[in-house]
Amino acid sequence: MFKITNGLKEDFVGRFNGNDYKFPAGEPAYCEDDAAMHIFGIGQKDKTEILSRHGWATYASSIEEGMKKLNAFKFEHVNPKLDAPLALIDHGPAPVVQDDEDDEGATDGELEASSSVEEPEVVQEPPAPPKQRALPPSRSAAA
Repeated sequence: MFKITNGLKEDFVGRFNGNDYKFPAGEPAYCEDDAAMHIFGIGQKDKTEILSRHGWATYASSIEEGMKKLNAFKFEHVNPKLDAPLALIDHGPAPVVQDDEDDEGATDGELEASSSVEEPEVVQEPPAPPKQRALPPSRSAAA
């Protein structure tokens, strides 16, 4: 786990694995190793992708400016603490999305039995071809 202190004057929100992580300005926040490595490029020599992802460097000439922003963060690898405030933003459960185009499938939250369920079609195997009988040996006209 990393303790990350944002030295910028504004809050920073990074994203990893579909989750948002908020790093308040001037305050420490805790973040799992894999999220910190993805968001800040910890352990990577080339930070170009990280700077570009956050909009801190859009051209090669702006990499130096982007590195100033990235260097404003302080990273300390720490043992996980159960009471440490995680940078992870909890958005709660995902909302249930209903199709508004037709109300046929809309329910009041209860599942309803459907009478339009069709029975599965029973597929029968085709009959086996008739067995062929061996023909008696032919008699030659010479015999």
